[in-house]
Parts: sequence; C-alpha cells; structure tokens
Amino acid sequence: MANRRRPYTRYVAIALIVLLTPVFAFATAVAATGTVTVSVHEQQDGLRLYLPVPALLIDLAVFAAPRLMPEEALAEARAEIAPFRQELEILARELENSPSGVLVEFQSPTEHVRVTKGWRSFEVEVDSPDTDVRVKVPARLASRLLDVL
Repeated sequence: MANRRRPYTRYVAIALIVLLTPVFAFATAVAATGTVTVSVHEQQDGLRLYLPVPALLIDLAVFAAPRLMPEEALAEARAEIAPFRQELEILARELENSPSGVLVEFQSPTEHVRVTKGWRSFEVEVDSPDTDVRVKVPARLASRLLDVL
C-alpha cells in the first residue's frame, strides 16, 4: 500500500514545484528591483490610500513605452530632453551613487516638504494641513528612464 502512495506524492511534489516556481521567480524579481509606493492621507475626510507597485512592472512599462508610443510623441519627448540629456544622465548617476541623507527640505508656515535618499531609494514627504503624501521610488529608475529615451 505504501508503494501505491509514492507515485502520487511525486506527482504532487512535481506539480507544486511547477506551479510555485513562477511565484518565487516573481517574488525574487520584486525583491531585487524594489517597489514604488504612494501613500496619501487626507486629514479632513480621513481618506487613506496606500499603493505599492513593483518597480519591475514600471521597468516593463518603461521598456515597452517607446515601442508602443507614436513616433511623433517619442521624437518630441527626445527633442525636449536633448538639450539637458548629458546633465540629466550625470545627475541621475550622481544621485544614485550619493550617500543617504536629506537632499532638499522646505518649510513654510503651512507646508513641510522633504526629499531624502535612503540606501536604494528616494522618498518625498509632503505634509500640509489638509493632506500628507509620501512617495518612495527606487533610485535606479531615473537612470533607467533616461536609458530608454
């Protein structure tokens, strides 16, 4: 009777491996590329929004966009950044390689804006009387976008 159960155990194990391999591969890719997160909290309505998006999906969109965009729109985008391309590439590279810390901070009587760089990401925090916003983006996305354009 034990011999009869073994083939089914093997089939179940093989099926689990086949079904779970793509899940583990996607999870590994998400962990490697990071996530873009957007968090919004409206003070008056109490509305809270938290939206995490795997950076891998944004990478795919950035990769596909030039192939899906009309040629005129792509040419216009490239023409608009052309005068600043070299400076933007240098800025993206330097920001990506810069140490962690506060990059920009602005305080007014009604708002507080802070842009920081962590180990692998940038975070923008905006605090105002009516809404608090947090956006976190992997540092390498800026240079990836420039590579495609």
